Amino acid sequence: MRTISLVTFLLLLTSFFFETSQVLAQKIRSSAFTYVPEEAGDQYNQRIPKKAFAISPTDFVILSRKADNTYAVERYGADLKASWSTPVKMVGQETVEAFSHNKETVLLITHRVSVEQGSQALYGKLFDVKTGKEIKQAKLLEAPSKSRRLAVATSADGSKLVAYHSITKDEELRSIQAAVYDASLTKIKDRLYDLASAGNQVSAQVQIDNHGNQFVSILTNNSMRLSVRRYNNRDNEIKVMEVMLGGVFDGTKVYVMDTYFKLHQDSSLYAAVLTAEEKKGEYHSLKMVRFDYAAGNMRFADEFKFTPEFTQKITQATGAKRLEDIYLSDILISNEGQTLVITEKKYTDGGENSDYHAKELLLFAYDEYLHPTWNSVILKNQVAPAAEGFAGISYSAHLVGNRLQLLTLETIKGKTDLYTRSIHLLTGASEAPKAVGLNVANDKQVAFVKDFTTWLDERTITAVNRPSKASAGLRLSRITFKN
Repeated sequence: MRTISLVTFLLLLTSFFFETSQVLAQKIRSSAFTYVPEEAGDQYNQRIPKKAFAISPTDFVILSRKADNTYAVERYGADLKASWSTPVKMVGQETVEAFSHNKETVLLITHRVSVEQGSQALYGKLFDVKTGKEIKQAKLLEAPSKSRRLAVATSADGSKLVAYHSITKDEELRSIQAAVYDASLTKIKDRLYDLASAGNQVSAQVQIDNHGNQFVSILTNNSMRLSVRRYNNRDNEIKVMEVMLGGVFDGTKVYVMDTYFKLHQDSSLYAAVLTAEEKKGEYHSLKMVRFDYAAGNMRFADEFKFTPEFTQKITQATGAKRLEDIYLSDILISNEGQTLVITEKKYTDGGENSDYHAKELLLFAYDEYLHPTWNSVILKNQVAPAAEGFAGISYSAHLVGNRLQLLTLETIKGKTDLYTRSIHLLTGASEAPKAVGLNVANDKQVAFVKDFTTWLDERTITAVNRPSKASAGLRLSRITFKN
C-alpha cells in the first residue's frame, strides 16, 4: 500500500490555495426554508449536530425549529417541497435530546424538567415516515431533577435505543440505570451498569449497536486506563476489556486528555485517544484501539507520537505558535476496514460573547490491520459569532467507498461559498477545495446551517444556506455534483 508523508501533503495542500477554485456543482435546485436558530444549550458541544437524514435517493427528513417553543418534523421530496410537516410543541422546560429514523418511522426524543415535581424525564415520539402522523409517545425514563441530566443513545439504523441515568456519590459515578427499547418504543430490558468495582471515575459514554448490545466506556486510574464493557439483552453476561493508555513511558508521565469512540456493527468498538504529557501539558501521541467482542480480543494501532519534528511541520503550515486546541472529531471506517481518524482545532477567543473558530483538520489513516498508512493536514480558517457556535462552521464528512468527501463553509480568495474536498482513503491523494456555486452570504447573520446537510447519494447533497443577495432568506438546496 502506498504511504505518503506529511511533508508531501503540506506542499500539495499549500499549493491548492493558489489554484483557481472551480465551481463544482452541476445542478442546484432551491426553495425557501424557515428556521429559527437555537438560542439555548451548549454551543461548543451541540446536543444534536445532525438534523437531516436521507430516507431514499430523493427524499429526506428534517427536524427544524420554527418558533421559540415549536419544532417541526418534515419530509421533503425531489421538488424540495414538504410532503408533510408535523409540528411538535415543547412543554415548559422541554428541549430536544435526539433525532433519528429507520425504514418505517422517525424518532424524536425530548428532555423535560418538572420543577413542581422535582423530576426530569425523557420522552420518545414516533412519526410515520410516509405520512408524518404521530403514532406513539412514551415516557422512556424518569429521575430526580437534581440528578445528572438523563441521556440517550440510538443505534445506527434507528432500530434500538438506550436511555440512561447516571447515579453518583460525591460527584463520582457509581452506576448507571438504563432502559433498552426497540424501534416501536417497546421496552426490551432494564439494565443496571454497576461501576463500583471499576475504580474512581466521573463519567461514562454509552453506545448501542443495531443488535441492541450496549457498550459502556469509562476512564479510570486518573485518566490512565480505558475500560469498555459490553452488555447484551439475552442474559446478564458482561464482557470487559481494558487497557492502560496512560502511564510513564521513557521517563515521561502521560495521561488521556481526549477520547472518541466509534461503534462498528461487527461487534467492535474503535477508540481513538489523545494523550498529553503531565509535566508540560503538551500533546504526546495519538493512540487507537479496536475492542473486538466477536473475536474476544483487542487490536492496537501503532502509536503516533507528536514529535518536535511533527509539531514544527504543523505549526509552519498553520502559522500557529504551538500545537493546541486540537480535539478528536471523527472516526470513519470503510467497508473493507480502512480507518480514518480526524482531529480539528476548535476554540473561542474567551469571554461570554467571543467568536468561535474552527481551523485545521489533522487526518490519520490506517489499513484494515490498523497499520498507519498516511497522515495529512487540511488547512481552513472559519469564524462564527457566539450565538451560532459551530452550527455553521467546522465540517461535514461523508465516506463513499474509499472516497472521503468534506464540505465546509469558507471564504477563499474573497469568495464565500460551500467548498468540497475529495480525498482517497487508501492513498491520501487529494484535490483542491472546489466551490459548490451557492455564493453564500458573508455578514453577521446566519449564512449556513451545517446541521441540515445530508448526502442523498455520492453525488447529491442537501444544504441550507442564505445567498449573498441582500433580499434573500434561507434556502434549502439540492446540489448535484459533476461526475
